[in-house]
Amino acid sequence: MQAAITPAMLWTLLGAVVYPLWLLAGVADVWVHRRDRIELHTGTHESWMHVAMCVQMGIPVLLVLFLEVTAPVFLIAAAAVLVHGWTSWRDSRFADRVRHIGPGEQKIHVALDAIPWVALALLAMLYAPVLRGLVGPGDADWRWRLRDPAFPPAVVATVVATSLLLGLLPSVLELLRARRATAAL
Repeated sequence: MQAAITPAMLWTLLGAVVYPLWLLAGVADVWVHRRDRIELHTGTHESWMHVAMCVQMGIPVLLVLFLEVTAPVFLIAAAAVLVHGWTSWRDSRFADRVRHIGPGEQKIHVALDAIPWVALALLAMLYAPVLRGLVGPGDADWRWRLRDPAFPPAVVATVVATSLLLGLLPSVLELLRARRATAAL
């Protein structure tokens, strides 16, 4: 007899594996950028794209933290992942023209590009019945409502704090370094 994959397993995979890997890949990318002093090659342009990608992924993270995943929440998350992928492509295309992107950084970018899609797929699996109307017969749930039950406050605080400290803050600091480097020219 096969064991069924439970929602608890999917949430554990999303929260204890996928999300931390995404944060670690982001920290690794910022570390490589700092080591390579990208601000001397790309000015603020590349760093602005990094901040934009953090914001693009922050939107679905916050929506899922606080709202029930219904059709509009899922579609916004899917749109954010699509826009993030496009921004990432533009970022790499721009950077490739002005600086060397080594194999290590390329592998980090693969993770940063793939992980949001994995998270979106897990979300679709978790909320398949709610979303079924988006892809087949039936009515999708278009209501907006707060998550019930809400995630425990410790989970919310951990996700928000780690997103800010390990996601957005390093990119903002990179942007500030780039602004200082540009001003010094």
